[in-house]
Amino acid sequence: MYHSERILCPDNHSELSEIQLMEQYSKYFGADNWVTFSGCPSITLTKASSKGFESLPKRSGVIAIDSGCYIESSNFPAFPSGITKLTSVSVNDRPFGKIIIGKGCVLQGTSICAYDKVSIGNNVIFGPNTVIMDCSGHALSNRGHPDELDNVNAKPVTIGNDVWIGYGCIVLPGVSIGDDAVIGAGSVVTKDIPANCMAAGNPCTVKKWN
Repeated sequence: MYHSERILCPDNHSELSEIQLMEQYSKYFGADNWVTFSGCPSITLTKASSKGFESLPKRSGVIAIDSGCYIESSNFPAFPSGITKLTSVSVNDRPFGKIIIGKGCVLQGTSICAYDKVSIGNNVIFGPNTVIMDCSGHALSNRGHPDELDNVNAKPVTIGNDVWIGYGCIVLPGVSIGDDAVIGAGSVVTKDIPANCMAAGNPCTVKKWN
């Protein structure tokens, strides 16, 4: 049911230099914007269907990382940090989910999974091991039924400019985070967070205004 093509994979590409990682990335997503890689991330296109891939959506904007971004997937950070994982999923005949990352962003062991769209603004900093998803990946009922994939519901996630998201946060489907917001470590963001505030907790709520 799930067929994956790994554009970058630590198992296969861990020995590549930063330049070689960029070259491999650019085969599918273009080289207009230079991305700095520290360690090899996992960048995957997944087809959720009884059918496999007919062709990969090369250079189509499915995953777009703007200039000046830093993608950390090594053991260098001071705090525990895993491999950054960017996963775009296509369900049946639907288009691949889009991951759009603006200029000057920092991802540290960040996991992003898009069935529809995850849009990130400019100069966003993610603390290590943040998870962002626009879909749970399965229906709430009738698991395992033939029409299960038809009932998968995705809701786009939008993160504004100059946002700081702390260590170990989870951003759930349908959430919008406004410009200049700060999300405290370990928060679970279940609803929209306005601009210019500090928010934290599970569920994440506004604690003070900037």
